[in-house]
Order: sequence, then structure tokens, then C-alpha cells
Amino acid sequence: MTDTETRLRDYLQAQATTVPDTAQGPGFEPLARRRHWPVLAAAAAIAVVLAVSVTFLTRLSGDTPQPAEPVPTGPPTIPYTDGTTLHDGGQRVRMPKGLDAFLFGRLDGGGWLAMSTPRPRQFQAAVLNPDGTFRAIGPERSDGNTLSPDRKQVAVMHYLTGTRGEIVIVDIKTGKAVSRTPLSHQPTLLGWNRSGLWMANEGVTTNELMVWPQPGSGRPEHLDAPGFEGGLSAPADTDTIALTTRQGSDRCLKAGVLRDGALKILRQYCDAGPESVYSVMSPDGRNIVNSHAKLVVDVRSGKITKLQLPAADEMTDFPPPQFEDANRLILLSTPPRNQHKPPAMYRCDVRSGECAVIQQNATEVTLQEP
Repeated sequence: MTDTETRLRDYLQAQATTVPDTAQGPGFEPLARRRHWPVLAAAAAIAVVLAVSVTFLTRLSGDTPQPAEPVPTGPPTIPYTDGTTLHDGGQRVRMPKGLDAFLFGRLDGGGWLAMSTPRPRQFQAAVLNPDGTFRAIGPERSDGNTLSPDRKQVAVMHYLTGTRGEIVIVDIKTGKAVSRTPLSHQPTLLGWNRSGLWMANEGVTTNELMVWPQPGSGRPEHLDAPGFEGGLSAPADTDTIALTTRQGSDRCLKAGVLRDGALKILRQYCDAGPESVYSVMSPDGRNIVNSHAKLVVDVRSGKITKLQLPAADEMTDFPPPQFEDANRLILLSTPPRNQHKPPAMYRCDVRSGECAVIQQNATEVTLQEP
């Protein structure tokens, strides 16, 4: 051992004496205390080297937990409607007649993806403009509006007959179809992320999970997903999804990823839950939300964080909560009926579970997809 290595060893052992006897690092047994006192000047120099090294390693680690900041109480940064007015940051847009109440995300270049419903049994994808006007795009009698990850295209399910449909990919700027893929059934489109376009083939007794890795080219593929109940969240910027399944009397939320043509489950959370569970996943694919249990599950570690909401309140799961960013969740929570109070809008930090009220009376509020 060189002289430098000896002094480094002695310095580290001396630093260990400053740690309480009861302290214990994660996954390690406590070490016996040993005292060695190096030369003071050498220790100072080595301390500088260690500090630089620790800083460098910390910057390299993408998994280093960040301390949760106080939850702000300002207006949400996701779009939401309050009655017939759409709020999105500094924009206020009066929702025009002929559009459905639910929006499907912001568009590249401005505006929002919507659904035109001019008359009964007529429905079609549409673009809501910031000035309150809108234009219909793609074929009539189409639904399941699903934005592409770059927000320049939309996939829709176009009804051909009572039992058959086709998936149409529409260029949003021109409003024209760029591809049409006829199918022998009518799938429900669920999400579009880096793994592809996700959908369900809803049969009489089961829901079959499907993915189309290259929408517009090839064909959708069937995946093995036992107990799949039809709910799915596919954040655009990840290849991870959250889906709902059933195991006996339990309802489960599972996080998975497409690998070699199969669905690999990364994490699951099951409980004796209600008849249906809506899946909500953070934009980075790291957290899934169970609205009924009012908790968040970390996909990588399995850590469960309870959201600090009033115990008797029910967290609204449809329309589902929406993430502002990877760490902050916007949700509606409704007190019991006997309290005669309106629902409130909350912002919660999924790292700490801390929640803050951002609107006391949210009776007419509908959260929209960002």
C-alpha cells in the first residue's frame, strides 16, 4: 500500500468516528469503530479530492432522489375547463358549440385536439383553435382520437360497418389521411408512445391487448396480458405503459414495457378494489396512481406514497387526474355527500405525498389532457 493510500484509509476511518454507533447504511451491517489520526494537512487535501469525486458521481447518477419542494398553490399548468371556458396557462378560450367536452391534448403549433359532434351519431376529430373556432379533420364517424408522440398526427378508429373498422392516421396540419388500415374488428385506441400505438380488442368476455409498433406500416400485434381489463396509460415520451388487470377479486395496476414482441411487467399494485380502475402514469413512466386508494407507486423501487388528502374524501378517477410534470399531480377530490361541500382541486407532490388545495370550489371543473 502506498503512502497516499494509507493516508486515505486513515482519513476515512477517522471520519467514521463522527457517525453515531447506531447509524446504519442501507443494506450494510454497522462497522466497529476504529480510530486512526492522519496528518491534518494531508487529510484536508484528501477531503478536497473526495468532495470533488462525490460531486462528480452525484451528477452522473440519474436516480439520486431529489428533495420535495413545498407544493405551490397557483393555478394548474395543465388545460382544464371551468364550465364552458377552457383555461390553459394564460389562455382563455370559450368552448364553441358542436365540440365534445373532453379534449385530447395540446397540438404542435398551438390549439387542442377535440371531437366534433355537430349532430347525433355524427362525430369526427377536430382542432380547437386559440380564437375559439374549430375545424374538423379526418373521416366522419371516427373516434378514439389519439395523438402521436410528436403531436403532429392523430390516430382514429373509423367505423366501416357495424362490426368492422379501420385505423386512420391523419396529418393534423392538412387534415388529410396519410394511411388507412382496415381490420376485421373495431379496436379501442388507448395511447401512442415510443413503443407504438396501443389498443384493445374488446370481445364479449375479454379485452385483448394489442400494440402497433409502426402505425401506418405493418399490422397491430396481439400481446399476452392475462386479466387485462381495458384501461391503459401510455405517456408519449416513454416506452412504458400502465394497464389495469384483474386477478380473482383483486384489481391491479401494472407497469410494463414492450420487449422483443412481448409485454414485460416491471411493477404491479393489487388490492381488493372496485369494479374498475383507471390507469394514470407520470410523463416519465416512473409512477403510477391508484385513485381509489389515493396512493402512488414508484415503478422502479416499489415505494408506495400515500397522498395527503382528507381521509373521507373520494379522489375522482374520471376524468382522471393529470400530471403537470414528472412530480406534480393535479386531481379533484370530493367530500362525502353528508358534508354538503363541493369538490376541490388539489396539487400533490408524488415524491412526498404532500397536497395543497388550489381551488376550493371545483364543481364545474373538468381536467383535460395536457
